[in-house]
Amino acid sequence: MRGRWQWLLPGIVLALGIGVWALAYVRSHEIGRTDPHRAASHRPPLFNFSETYTDGTALGIAIGSSREEAIRAAEAGGYIVVPAGWGDDRPGGAALYETSELHRTMLRQNQLSWRDPRGIWSGMIVEFSGGRVSSVNVYYINFEMM
Repeated sequence: MRGRWQWLLPGIVLALGIGVWALAYVRSHEIGRTDPHRAASHRPPLFNFSETYTDGTALGIAIGSSREEAIRAAEAGGYIVVPAGWGDDRPGGAALYETSELHRTMLRQNQLSWRDPRGIWSGMIVEFSGGRVSSVNVYYINFEMM
């Protein structure tokens, strides 16, 4: 009898480990809508998080909202637009623009990248289709493999 358990026990432990990991991974999808940093803690082994949402709300941006509404929501959340997303990669980013010029430029884009000022590797990319938000990619990079 003992010999049989010697072979079954590692399999049982492995199956339980995979089950716990799968539950944590699935749960991170919902957590990431509001807190990508916390969601990353559910994504071993690198603890990075990236998820694209095509329904509901992610980081305050509602799928289906207008460009104007999305911009207001991102700014209200404290996010900073990244002009490199539309090809302007000059040092200084959004600070180089007058407020009205920045706003006009953002309204013309089909995609806007925003970064979280609390972490350089955290933010979102908002995609537009027909003037409405079609998807929001939320990310938090904790560790990058070289």
